[in-house]
Amino acid sequence: MIGNRLFIIAICLFAPLFSVFSQDLYSFRGFDSPVSIVQYGGYYYLSNAGAGFTGKDGDGYISRTKSDGSQEEVTMKYIAGLDSPHGIAASQGVLYVCDVDRLLGFDLQTKKKVLDLSFAAEKTQQLSGIVFADNNTLYVSATDINAIFKVDISGKYRLWTEITAPNSLLIEKDKMYVSSWGTDSLPNGKISIIDMKKLKSEQIDGCEGYLWGLALAGNKLYFGDWVDFAKRGVIRWHRLDNGENGEMKFTEKMSGPAEFLYDSRNNLFIVPAVLEGKVYGAMGFK
Repeated sequence: MIGNRLFIIAICLFAPLFSVFSQDLYSFRGFDSPVSIVQYGGYYYLSNAGAGFTGKDGDGYISRTKSDGSQEEVTMKYIAGLDSPHGIAASQGVLYVCDVDRLLGFDLQTKKKVLDLSFAAEKTQQLSGIVFADNNTLYVSATDINAIFKVDISGKYRLWTEITAPNSLLIEKDKMYVSSWGTDSLPNGKISIIDMKKLKSEQIDGCEGYLWGLALAGNKLYFGDWVDFAKRGVIRWHRLDNGENGEMKFTEKMSGPAEFLYDSRNNLFIVPAVLEGKVYGAMGFK
């Protein structure tokens, strides 16, 4: 399949040529419940939760391909043998992975496991989002138990704050942005902004849904909204300077947009669609 051979590479190569078609989506198939994508050290890394999406079934994996536009084929199972990897983040040559109730770390050169931190005592089955505050400190969300944990990469963690069904996390200066899934199986998830010094939070008005994914570009905060469980998912935005809300007008909807990436160098959005087994790319947005 195209996805097995090219992944995102074609988008990077042709971004300057196709920037005029800023509303188009380009999709790449062949993945297994793709959830989260990060860019690090000249590569894109993509978590795949596996055919079952949830549970400890051992069919999850991490894909990798170069992000510089070179014609390298995607390594579909660069790191294999995971259960249901969701959020991923990289720092100091290590890829950190939220995998059900464990935070794992893998040396990106050797692929050896260098961290295996269990959260089983917290009774969570859905570690979801992950973000670094500095080289030694990261935060992890547990959607199903309404919690965000502060983690030291040496292998210690503590409950940092409680918030309803947190999914994705993003830190900008002293603020943490959190997208939430919602409660009672309803599309009532919110976007919250937490003052990290005072541990006080506020919610952004007019931003509700099944929310997953966050990116910040200038004054615009972008977030994914599944809308429902059919092919109606969108990427929405909120202007932090004037409170305006809007939606990216793509040529088609997505089914289950998750932890997407905004590549500012190439002005490129890359969006894993969990329910389709696809990764979408869109170029040319300002």
